Amino acid sequence: MINNSKSYIDLSIIIVNYNTKKKLDECLYSLYNNISNISFEVIVSDNHSLDDSINMLEKNYPEVSLIKNERNLGFAKANNKALSIVKGKYILLLNSDTIVPKLSISNMIDFLRNHKEVGAVGAKMLYPDHTTQRTARRFPNPMAFFFGRKSILTLLMPENRFSKRYMMYDREQQEEPYEVDWVSGAGLMIKKEVVQQVGLLDERFFIYWEDADWCFRIKQKGWKIFCIPTAPIIHHEGGSSNNCKLKLIMHFHKSVFLFYRKHYIKSNLNPMCAIAAVGLSFRALILCIISILGTSMKRLAGQNNGKLK
Repeated sequence: MINNSKSYIDLSIIIVNYNTKKKLDECLYSLYNNISNISFEVIVSDNHSLDDSINMLEKNYPEVSLIKNERNLGFAKANNKALSIVKGKYILLLNSDTIVPKLSISNMIDFLRNHKEVGAVGAKMLYPDHTTQRTARRFPNPMAFFFGRKSILTLLMPENRFSKRYMMYDREQQEEPYEVDWVSGAGLMIKKEVVQQVGLLDERFFIYWEDADWCFRIKQKGWKIFCIPTAPIIHHEGGSSNNCKLKLIMHFHKSVFLFYRKHYIKSNLNPMCAIAAVGLSFRALILCIISILGTSMKRLAGQNNGKLK
């Protein structure tokens, strides 16, 4: 359960870390150098990193509250351990592979403070080249299976109407905050009172889609969710996942199935349950094959380059 004691600071920032020492250092540096006029704490929930992250934290950021998990608990459970001890009125879930510019945090807090009906907001997540990551979206329908953010069909036909609707292309260029269904947990700020009402993240989601599930539950309780374009956050995306792509593909599709079962297909007798399971398994298999072939081709190219030298 979340700490129900009276909040004495403005913001609690929670970062889950797993072998991202360098990026975590850059993230924390940006926070401590760019946040002003806000009382805040940083809690790092470390999932048993083996890359010297702990030593770096204890040496460079002794003010950080550190949770040392004895194994990789996944994203949801690691966040929940930190959520249980937060002191802030507002809570920010932040990925370790992010850079937070000036004013982004204060703009998010100001919007939540000034809009009583809004329970959570998302930053405008950007790639390092400042192009948008399209992480503020509508809730998925069956077509999102084929036209998701990184699906092959979306890459081949980026202007198709299904992708445009799901990822809200019509809103991404505007400068004013706009209402969405869900935002990425890489930069999600929520009121503490909302967490107390809705509950913690669902730990059945090891990684991926726990943010969509949380936002779904937030909206079920009558709260609104907004994306704040004036709160950009640079996200390197995949900072802790470069060496386990096949596992992450499987985790992603398992989480998609869990989300659909939890919110859309609740009966085992519903034929869509079997269809979704088969379809997601096939999609995961194809992506695993593509990933393996891509890795093999890169290795072959590297060997050939070595021979040429």
